[in-house]
Amino acid sequence: MRYCESVDSLKPRSAIARAGAGAVAGLALGLAVFLAVFYFGPIYSLTTYAPVQPVKYSHKLHAGDLNIPCQYCHAYARRSEMAGIPSMSKCMNCHSNLTSRSGDAAKLAAYFGKKEAVAWARVYNLPDHVWFSHKRHVSKDIDCKECHGAVDTLEVNARLRNFKMGFCVTCHQKNGAPTDCWTCHT
Repeated sequence: MRYCESVDSLKPRSAIARAGAGAVAGLALGLAVFLAVFYFGPIYSLTTYAPVQPVKYSHKLHAGDLNIPCQYCHAYARRSEMAGIPSMSKCMNCHSNLTSRSGDAAKLAAYFGKKEAVAWARVYNLPDHVWFSHKRHVSKDIDCKECHGAVDTLEVNARLRNFKMGFCVTCHQKNGAPTDCWTCHT
């Protein structure tokens, strides 16, 4: 039997068989596309995610130009799992002394006057099955830039890193940290 004869024998002969083979091929392609979209979806986005915030906040100005340490505003990072968002009173420690209040500084003062917190849009969000503690990493003197990138250069905060498991495992291996599954997965 020649090669061409064996391939020809695999071709569907009836219209129903050809339609069935097309449907199976279409389903396989659809499943592959679905899995790719699911994997690279919002948590694992390949694009930089920079949500619109209710008040414009420049990390470039605060952390970059003014050289305010990350933990001045994100004070919970050294003592809890979450880095936290600074309270309005923390913002007003400096902003109450500003001589001019226009634009977003005025918005900030208005929130403070109403005793209302700013509803910041979350930039980083890990899946529910991942446990991460800022406290553990800060206590090991790991610089915020190791995970978050050069946030001090951003006018608008954005997700600069995609926290896939490989990112964390590589860092743990490089620094001699545990790589046991239960270290990060609950």
